[in-house]
Amino acid sequence: MGDQQKAVRDPVCGMTVEPDASTAHAEHAGMKYYFCSQRCCDKFVAEPSRYTGAKQAEPEPAMASDAKTVYTCPMHPEVKQPGPGVCPKCGMSLEPMGVPSVAPKTEYTCPMHPEVVQDHPGNCPKCGMALEPRTVAVEEDDAELRDMTRRFWVGAVLSMPVLFSAMGAEFWPDLFAGFIDPRNRQWLEMLLASPVVLWGGWPFFVRGWQSLVTRNLNMFTLIGLGVAVAWSYSMVAALVPGIFPLSVFNEMGVVPVYFEAA
Repeated sequence: MGDQQKAVRDPVCGMTVEPDASTAHAEHAGMKYYFCSQRCCDKFVAEPSRYTGAKQAEPEPAMASDAKTVYTCPMHPEVKQPGPGVCPKCGMSLEPMGVPSVAPKTEYTCPMHPEVVQDHPGNCPKCGMALEPRTVAVEEDDAELRDMTRRFWVGAVLSMPVLFSAMGAEFWPDLFAGFIDPRNRQWLEMLLASPVVLWGGWPFFVRGWQSLVTRNLNMFTLIGLGVAVAWSYSMVAALVPGIFPLSVFNEMGVVPVYFEAA
C-alpha cells in the first residue's frame, strides 16, 4: 500500500479534503490544490489569486488634482476658482465641482463572520472560508471639519467655567464675592476666555476680515465684530478699570465684563 497523503484544506470553501479521494484538483504557480467538488475547483480556476491570498493590483480611482479642479460656493454658484478656498461673498468653504464626495473602496469579508474585514484577499481566521470582496463608499477626509471640531471641544471645556462664574456672580453676587474676590474672578475669566476667542475663534476673524476687504458683508462680519467688541471691552475693563468713570462700577466695586458673551 502506498503512502497516503495528508488531508488538506479546500482553498475555496475551507473544507478538509483527502487528496487520494478527491477527483477535483488544479495547479497554480507550481502548486497542486485539491477541492471538495468540481464547483469549488471551477471557482478557483476562474480566480486563483483570490483564493491563494495573492494581492491583485486594483486600479486607483482617478482623482483630479486640486490645481486642476474647479471649486465653487454652494450658496453662490457663480463663484468659481481653481483649487480650494473660501467664498469671497459669504465666507463658506468652496466645494469641488464634478468630484464625488465619496470614493469606492474594495474590502474583503467573511460571509459567515461579517465582523472579519481586511483590505486584501485571504481566508477567514475563524472558519477558514475564502473572504469575499465587497465595495464600500469611503467619505473624503474633511480636514476643516476635524479642525473646527477640535476648536469646538477645547472652547467648550474652557467656556463652561466662564459661564458658571459670570452667571453665578450675576444671580448670587454676595455668595460669589465671599468665595472669590470679584477682581480675581474677572482675571480668571479673562485667562480662560482669551484662548477661546483668539484660537478657537480665529477662523471667524479671518473670514470676517476678508468680508470687509472684499466689501461683501456676511455672517462672519457680524460674528467677528460682536466677539471682538465684547472681548476687547472686557480686556480693558479687567486690566485698566481706572479709566472708567465711577458711575460704571457696580456694587461689587468692579467694572462689569462680558467674557462669557465673547
